[in-house]
Amino acid sequence: MNRKDLPLLGILTAMSLVLEVFVHFPVLAAAPYLLYSPGDLPIILASVIIGPAAGVAAAFANATLFVLLTGEGGPWGALMHFIASGGMVLVIGWISKKTDRTHLAMLAGILTRIALMVPLNLLITPIYTGLPRSAIMGMIIPIIVPFNLIHAGINTVLSFALLKALPARLVAKER
Repeated sequence: MNRKDLPLLGILTAMSLVLEVFVHFPVLAAAPYLLYSPGDLPIILASVIIGPAAGVAAAFANATLFVLLTGEGGPWGALMHFIASGGMVLVIGWISKKTDRTHLAMLAGILTRIALMVPLNLLITPIYTGLPRSAIMGMIIPIIVPFNLIHAGINTVLSFALLKALPARLVAKER
């Protein structure tokens, strides 16, 4: 990432935060407290267009600013949000850069988010909810995996479509 990429990264990070704050809704009736948001869309674009480090930086800024502005989730929620989004976009950006196969990068990003959130929920969720780990274990298959699959799936599919719609010179790896 170089200095000429900073304005684009700033714009995409700001777009991510606006989407995160203003557009969110439940996608699973069994867990209405888990909200889908399209805030990862601009972060994924940053990771593919600018690079994986830019995507991780945008994910960190989004998670931090979201909790500071809204108070929702507190520090544990911000940490989980950063790891979920940051891990996903790191993988997407890295694979996209190395292989130029964005569709495979998106699939790997989805799987990464799920793989990160299962143990993270088992480790962190009992700390801030007070629920026993056994209760969280019972939520893995019916709630945690489907939510992360839906969340990451929608965001990667929409990001892929946006990347295909953007001018080739913007998405080119040698910007």
